[in-house]
Amino acid sequence: MRVQLENDTIRVRIDEDELGELLDDVALLGSTAFGRAFIMRYSVDAIEAATCELEGNAHEWRLLVPRTQLLELKARLPSKDGLVFDIAGHDTVATTVLFDVDVKDSIKRRRS
Repeated sequence: MRVQLENDTIRVRIDEDELGELLDDVALLGSTAFGRAFIMRYSVDAIEAATCELEGNAHEWRLLVPRTQLLELKARLPSKDGLVFDIAGHDTVATTVLFDVDVKDSIKRRRS
């Protein structure tokens, strides 16, 4: 899993194996060290809800992605079009979540 943060956008990119894990109720875990200052820990989970949710704080956060939308994304793979969610902020601009599945490896597997 790769996570990119830029302004008010979070981009999460996973591979097809990780998508399978999410759909099997296995959370994806990651962390990024910012030198000796702090470590940011994050996780992604599939949930039975209609909307994407973000919970936690700056050092440890959790992205909750609707299972139905993950299943729809899986059904249309391989595709470069991922999921896009806008999560309302506290008197701030919404956070946009871009959720993609990298299919390069699986396309190579299919050709082999």
